[in-house]
Amino acid sequence: MSGMLECSYMRTSKPTAVKEDYLRAIFRLQEKGAESIRLIDVAGYLGLSRSTVSERVRELVEQKYVTHAKYGQLTFTRRGYEAAKKLTHKHRVIEVFLHDVLHLSTSEAHIEAHQLEHALSDKVIKKLGAFLGNPKVDPHGMRIPVLS
Repeated sequence: MSGMLECSYMRTSKPTAVKEDYLRAIFRLQEKGAESIRLIDVAGYLGLSRSTVSERVRELVEQKYVTHAKYGQLTFTRRGYEAAKKLTHKHRVIEVFLHDVLHLSTSEAHIEAHQLEHALSDKVIKKLGAFLGNPKVDPHGMRIPVLS
């Protein structure tokens, strides 16, 4: 019985750091203006094989973060879009802090933010954003998504 509870919990829990990377990749591809996002696009963005991406996307579909038409387009569910937007917000706020306060280069800030975005809580990000004056853009000039 506990195995069934654990399995049910895993389907509704927060995505893993790896899955968050996939959600953020889809979000970034949309930001770049991609009208249709396919597995091959995500694979290219992440530098992974199509088969690896296919397996992770299947899990994202099962967890209701995306929908995927066979051999077709990936589309966020509302849940997936909100998770990707929140992750992008976290990443960019952290980049602002690392670049503007700690004076890391934009590339260093990006690399470090990628590690920290999975570790810092929503509470810490909210306080960090307030500390920074709620920035609107990151060091790369990209808009920081506003969270509701």
